[in-house]
Amino acid sequence: MGAPPTLRIRLLGGFRTERPAGVPPAERWPRPGARTLVKLLALAPGHQLHREHLMAECWPHAELPAAQRNLRVALHAARHALEPELTPRAASSYVVADGSLLRLAPGRVVVDADRAGSLAERALAGGDTAQLAAALDAFTGDLLPEDRYAPWAEPHRTRLAELRVRVALALARARLDAGDAERAAAVARLVLESAPADERAHRVLIGAYLRQGMRGAAARQYERCAAAMDFADLGARPAPETTRLYRAALDHPPEPEPEADAARVRVALARTLERSGRYADAVHVLREALASYELQHSPDACTLTAARLAEVLSRATTPDEARATLAGHPPRPDAAPDVHAAHRMAESVILFNDGEYEAGLAAARGAEELLRADGREALPARPGPQWATAPSAGRLEPAAGQRRPDRQAADGRDAPPARPGPPWASPPSGAAAATAGRLEPAAGQRHPDRQAADGRDAPPARPGPPWASPPSGAAAATAGRLEPAAGQRRPDRQAEHAALLARSLAQQAACHGLLGRNVEAIAPAERALAPAEESGDPALLATVLSVLRENARRSGRHRKALEHGRRALTLAEQAGRPTATAFERANLAELHLLLGEADEAEQLAGAAVGLAEPFGGTVLAFALTALARVRAATDPDSARSLLDRAERCAHEGGHRQAVDEVRAACAELAERRRD
Repeated sequence: MGAPPTLRIRLLGGFRTERPAGVPPAERWPRPGARTLVKLLALAPGHQLHREHLMAECWPHAELPAAQRNLRVALHAARHALEPELTPRAASSYVVADGSLLRLAPGRVVVDADRAGSLAERALAGGDTAQLAAALDAFTGDLLPEDRYAPWAEPHRTRLAELRVRVALALARARLDAGDAERAAAVARLVLESAPADERAHRVLIGAYLRQGMRGAAARQYERCAAAMDFADLGARPAPETTRLYRAALDHPPEPEPEADAARVRVALARTLERSGRYADAVHVLREALASYELQHSPDACTLTAARLAEVLSRATTPDEARATLAGHPPRPDAAPDVHAAHRMAESVILFNDGEYEAGLAAARGAEELLRADGREALPARPGPQWATAPSAGRLEPAAGQRRPDRQAADGRDAPPARPGPPWASPPSGAAAATAGRLEPAAGQRHPDRQAADGRDAPPARPGPPWASPPSGAAAATAGRLEPAAGQRRPDRQAEHAALLARSLAQQAACHGLLGRNVEAIAPAERALAPAEESGDPALLATVLSVLRENARRSGRHRKALEHGRRALTLAEQAGRPTATAFERANLAELHLLLGEADEAEQLAGAAVGLAEPFGGTVLAFALTALARVRAATDPDSARSLLDRAERCAHEGGHRQAVDEVRAACAELAERRRD
């Protein structure tokens, strides 16, 4: 009998097994523990582990006899999944025992993560550009994304991710040194997708722009770098070599006035306060910034700052006070169209928060008309203000007692035309995913993640979130640059316009959704993806992906919904936004539940609850509800207990959608028990 075919185990981009000849390995494994066993062996040094180590990782809470029995069953299942033709009592060609050790058979098993690591180490040790490019191509995805929360996978994932970044940076520098600025910039952007605050990648990108004569883009990239570093590590500043590149990009840069600097600092501080749920403090600081701009006689900066203040007020106080603030600082008649558009979008946000979705939609369309009239780029859709994060999923708030439409397909019952869930989040079934990932406020405060729907993602004094462009229009309120003359454009506005377009589309999708127009909400969400990616703003991209996930789930394309949801989760994690991450995990858990993948659903929902625990309130209510739905079929008593706690959290958070969501889950559980 000939030698068995080589078994290829793929861990990058998701677990898969392949054999070039013979019967292919099983696509679906009968036991999750068997698959975990093979993954652990594939990651282990020498591809071997002690049996006790495997039992501790796979069944940490089981008694020894039960763990030993589980290991025997999992080992049998793994051997037959990898080698379906294996006869009873025959020795496995791939998973072999050596006393107390289990190992993958040397010479017969190839693991893609091993190959990627080896290529990377060799290329970094002295390889040329071609070797670096080949090494980078070998990293075909994240390590075991389906096991994102498994502690045993995290060290390996971190090591490979760091190795990939090192290879990418080396390749980018090599291409830049060789004069290939465009391809160097492409690799640097790839690094920034996963590490927005990596100064080395920013520096390569700034250098690439300078090589291409794109001084405006280079200056803007420096500002993004500074903002991202400050966000990741408060007070961190770019290194001198990065600053030297920035100076080279500027033509006689003006010295900022102390008062303008103070105003910008205040607006940046207000952004931090908002994210921590300290709205009263944010209002106070924004009022000080507005007063400072008034003293400087900077009308466009006043308009943008007042618009931002009005949006915070629409959450923290009353719509009337927000409207009064906005009306007190209208744009100049000859102000740039984007300043008028930002003012109009603030009006849309106020209306949105007050439940006037039709009027909010009209205001957003008005902002689009202003930008179209500018004739800048024949925008194909309606942009919102640069710093206004679009509403996350267009999740729709039903009247009390109504059911969510996404439950219709699952249980065949009637549902309202709109799905509940926080309007600041994108919803897969059950738990609203917070796109902004801001902290849960104390009881009685309004939810900070509402700012995704409210359009407050970045202050007008800085270039949006750390990864985003500054707001269009009044440069005095953005990154400290001079305000351009009316009608003039700076050469670095392309990304801003992309963000404006994406946010406007997401805002329109949310308004349509909240008005029960689910079909009308689909097209704007799909058209928002390309400009969101172009904008370089992870928070905005997560928002759009959440909308797309919801649309895919409603149409029954659950695998596509998972794809969008996983990308949104990755962005929330990279941005360091715990509540957003918790919401996304809960949403993905319910998607896996709809697909019948109970183990994955349990893992995600449990992780969501663990992350939401410190924040309590609304985010914990949604996480607990997701976990209750997962356990409803197997442990209804536990599900009932989780829902009781979720109800208390929902009332503490004061969020009506959370209360409705818990009630819907309670009704589902009661009906299940009757059946």
